[in-house]
Amino acid sequence: MRRSASDKKNVTAGWYRAFGAIIDGLGSERFLELFTDQINQLVAFDLAAMFIYRGRSRPLAVYDNFHLADAQRGIAAYVESSYVLNPFYQAYLKGIGPGVYRIRDLAPDAFYKGDYYDSYRALPLASEEIGFITEGWPEGMEEALIVFALENGEVGELGIYRHIASGGFSDGELSEIAAVEPAIGAIFRKYWVSASGAKSTPPDSRVDDAFASFGEDIVTNRECEVVRMILHGHSSESICFNLDISLGTVKTHRKNAYAKLRVTSQSELLSLFLQSLKA
Repeated sequence: MRRSASDKKNVTAGWYRAFGAIIDGLGSERFLELFTDQINQLVAFDLAAMFIYRGRSRPLAVYDNFHLADAQRGIAAYVESSYVLNPFYQAYLKGIGPGVYRIRDLAPDAFYKGDYYDSYRALPLASEEIGFITEGWPEGMEEALIVFALENGEVGELGIYRHIASGGFSDGELSEIAAVEPAIGAIFRKYWVSASGAKSTPPDSRVDDAFASFGEDIVTNRECEVVRMILHGHSSESICFNLDISLGTVKTHRKNAYAKLRVTSQSELLSLFLQSLKA
């Protein structure tokens, strides 16, 4: 449904009011709550969580309104380990830019089907947008990401969540946020420059490093790339597209890597990788 000129004017005025309130809140101890609430006034959502990504270290959880105890455990489980499975984290490592994204658009095609990823505190669940859910995380939510570029290669991600049963986010709503992201991103950067010195967490890239090095002393570099993408949930067709090689070549690399690693299936490959984490 197309908006009338008066509707568009009201939306614009609403964002201006939100910008004013957010700027006024700079320096407040409740800034992140105010920041998120103002965005919620313009594009309604049920839950929100914000993380800062800093290279291959664990992400830093800086805000959420997940009030239930189980959901809080979901935040902890995500920061501890399941972040490495998150399509956004993988997109961040590849250099994703600021903007607004649907999480399902970032996920590989055959994402995490069939096995319980206990070591990541994540559980495959077909009803979820990306095919799995972090232990304790609220279920049945559509997720959109507002991504802010920060200094030194860091990225801020505000995840907003709406119950799928209520219809999820429309393209128009996400377009409105995308149009003003440069402004709200600039405000957030000002906040983060002053706040980041007081917020830290010990660097821990153990799981991600294990992904990067798994099998490298046994298989070739190209085979290692294929194995890595299999572990990240990509199908043969997706690997073919992402590595710009033929489907036959992908299958050959998979067959050779499996033989060298002495596995015969994706589930055995996963088990071998999980064992390597405990070594």
